Amino acid sequence: MTSRGLSLTTKIFLGTAAVVAAVLGATLAVTAQQASKTADAAVTKTLGDARAQINSQLDERRSALTGQAEVFVKNPDFRSIVEQKKLGDVLDQSQEAVTQINAKWVQITSDKGIRLAKSNEPGADTVDLSGSPLIGGALEGTSKGAYGVEPNSLLQTAAVPIVGTSRVVGVLMAVRSLDSTFAASLRSNGGSSVEIAFFSTDEKDQAHLVASTVGKSADLDAFIAELKAVPPIEPGRADSLSREVTMRMDRKINGTNFVALGEPLRSASGAQVGGFVVLRNRDVEFAAFNRLRNTILGGGALGLLIAGLLSFGIARQITRPVMQLVDATRRAADGDYSADINVNAGGEIGTLANAFRSMLADLRDKQALVEFLGGATAGEAKTVRMAAVTGTVASAVQAGGITPGQRFAVRYEVKEVLGVGGMGMVFKAVDSELGEVIAIKTLKAELLTQDANALERFKSEIRLARRISHRNVVRTHDLGEFSGVYFITMEYVEGTTLKELVQKRGRLPIAATLTVAKQLCRALEVAHEQGVIHRDIKPQNMVVEPDGVLKVMDFGIARLAKRQSGMTEQGMVVGTPEYMAPEQLMGEEIDARADIYAAGAVIYECLTGTPPLTAENQFTLVAKLLEETPQAPSTVNSEVPQALSDLVMRTLSKKPADRPQTALELHDLLAAIG
Repeated sequence: MTSRGLSLTTKIFLGTAAVVAAVLGATLAVTAQQASKTADAAVTKTLGDARAQINSQLDERRSALTGQAEVFVKNPDFRSIVEQKKLGDVLDQSQEAVTQINAKWVQITSDKGIRLAKSNEPGADTVDLSGSPLIGGALEGTSKGAYGVEPNSLLQTAAVPIVGTSRVVGVLMAVRSLDSTFAASLRSNGGSSVEIAFFSTDEKDQAHLVASTVGKSADLDAFIAELKAVPPIEPGRADSLSREVTMRMDRKINGTNFVALGEPLRSASGAQVGGFVVLRNRDVEFAAFNRLRNTILGGGALGLLIAGLLSFGIARQITRPVMQLVDATRRAADGDYSADINVNAGGEIGTLANAFRSMLADLRDKQALVEFLGGATAGEAKTVRMAAVTGTVASAVQAGGITPGQRFAVRYEVKEVLGVGGMGMVFKAVDSELGEVIAIKTLKAELLTQDANALERFKSEIRLARRISHRNVVRTHDLGEFSGVYFITMEYVEGTTLKELVQKRGRLPIAATLTVAKQLCRALEVAHEQGVIHRDIKPQNMVVEPDGVLKVMDFGIARLAKRQSGMTEQGMVVGTPEYMAPEQLMGEEIDARADIYAAGAVIYECLTGTPPLTAENQFTLVAKLLEETPQAPSTVNSEVPQALSDLVMRTLSKKPADRPQTALELHDLLAAIG
């Protein structure tokens, strides 16, 4: 069944791309924030400096205009003409002053403030201008400067007194325009870092653009029209260098983002008649950031490209071995365990591949065992074993008071006798309450009188055995007593004991032996983890099921590994000598390595068909076990690999320290062989 999700390559790429994009986004956001602060600070400084420079140049221009006018009025002939009020001559003098002062126009008043002439209007009315703060101030003997307005024009004005021999005989007022030419000169003098726009205000305080360095545009007109007039100030400050700052504004003009800072220009009365605005292109301040942003984005794009290539490469490194494992799994599900996993990756993939190799090796070994069990004489062992329930076994059955066909302990229907052990008998029965087939093991009645500790050992057995749960261990269920008979119930296993298999079929194939050995190691591993030592590992205590699963049973004489004083008397030997470690034969304190020795003896018998050492009687056997070294399995059976033979001989070492120290270690050593 094919999954419909994203491919691993796509997932890795999207994950990597998301990380790259997140890092880029965060970097750009932080950079943009810092750049914005820096740009704002730079814009504010630039605008402030530009405004101060323009104010300074306006003041210099006004001072120059005033000075030139003051020089002109000092001419005695000019003073005489004004004092005599010869209007034609005064008009000529006003027009001459325009040329010499470089003014747009000039007007001249009498000592009473009555206009005598205006250079650009020869027929101008002789109106009284003494009420004007500009003319009135000059009549008092002091030169005055301010700003004025006329249609579509913003003016810079200077009024100077015309002083006779003893009094002021009139006033000369000179005017210059603040036009685009002047704005361009201001911009040029300022290093072209800003744009400049002049505006005038009408009687309704509506602002109108009169000149700029950015030309005419609807955006600029609209922006100027939105400017608000500032409140008037006292006339005494109108000509001072103290300026009022209008608020800073951001505006897009002709597609360019500008930041503007304004300044009002006032008449001699203190009322705003116009102003100027300095504009800074904000994008210029962001140019460095934009270049950095483009560099970051370019690097990000390159990073995404590299991420895509890496994702493809990484995904191939992962998916190729994974697909091999998937193929091996499918073949294994079909019963084919011959897949060759050619994966040389490291890390988790390598670990997974090794686990698959180990699993397939176990399955191949188990398959070999199953095929061996399926041979022509596979069923004979069980038949013979069951047929042997006559004679001695029959006598034991009668002595135990339990016979097949009867109900035992109310709930158990006894079906048949499975065998007789050193401590009692084993029956096949059906638990009528649960409807399950189980095995019942009873304790010989005479052991209760011959050995006062037998019952306690029996209780210990169930307590310890119930702590072990594993597919390679026969599961113990419960402990009970009925009519003076103590018994335990346990999992019923349908199969052949390993002893019967070897006796009837001879030595096992190498692959079958390995799967038996590794399963035995797993059973011992879980038991030892619980602190339980079996003490009686032998082929008779192992059942091989038809599917090749090994079951270790009969923990009847097991004791906790930490137990210092047990139910066995000092020096009492419990176990089967052919498979017992030397320290156990000597009645010494033992640990898990005694079971390792016994496991080695079982493996030896599977490989050769006989236990490591045999003798005609128990005493001779014990002596040989303590003193002699058995022949190597490879000597007895030439098919045994040397590595396996050496490992078996190591497990049979007389000294526990020379053996594999744990069942897990022995398992891994066996797995490394095949």
